[in-house]
Amino acid sequence: MTFQIILVIHVLLALGLVGLILIQHGKGADAGAAFGSGAAGSVFGARGAHSFLYKLTAVLAIGFFCNQHKSCVLCFK
Repeated sequence: MTFQIILVIHVLLALGLVGLILIQHGKGADAGAAFGSGAAGSVFGARGAHSFLYKLTAVLAIGFFCNQHKSCVLCFK
């Protein structure tokens, strides 16, 4: 029963991560960036304040890895 709950949480965290990553606007995602219109400096430049989506993605990623560790511990018990 515990393993099924962890598995469901793991799938929900994975889907949440995929969704959050897909809706974020990456650096250099403008149309001209694909053709080299001088956006190379901004792609590797310093990053400003992190947005809420970035922080939420980091929290979900940490939760995902902790949940994976817990499932491995339960699996090899």
